[in-house]
Amino acid sequence: MSRAVQLWLAGVIVVAVGCAGMGTTGPKITQSAGDPNSVCGNKWELKRLRVNGEAIAIEDNERFTFLCNRDGNVVGKSGINTYRGALQVTDTGLLLWDSASFASTKKAGPEPLMRQENAYLRALAGTRQAFTKSGGERLILRDPPGDIYIEYIKVGP
Repeated sequence: MSRAVQLWLAGVIVVAVGCAGMGTTGPKITQSAGDPNSVCGNKWELKRLRVNGEAIAIEDNERFTFLCNRDGNVVGKSGINTYRGALQVTDTGLLLWDSASFASTKKAGPEPLMRQENAYLRALAGTRQAFTKSGGERLILRDPPGDIYIEYIKVGP
């Protein structure tokens, strides 16, 4: 092998090894399957809502909350109204809703907020998976294909 080819190969190896370590020094964002302890027992406030890949604009995020206890009781605010229901969270993040127990108050409000509330409640009822990320500071509820995506931030125990 000629000296020029050897030098070229050595340069390629040096560049490849140098590039292999690029970008690995920053913090990694990890997402883990939720479980009863990471999902329930905390109060969560809506951060992001997407349905069929489309972001749903939410004007007042603190009006939308999710809270469950380890017995499976779920309560929250849905914009204007409050809701409650029953849910089981498995150790692998599977959400098993008891749809017969799901109920909401029926107060009326401004039409834009009512549309947001209806979109949120329909999306929530369609979720089947729970994940946590950012060290447990965020909760994601979604359906398996990812058409429904609800992201919350932890606001309290």
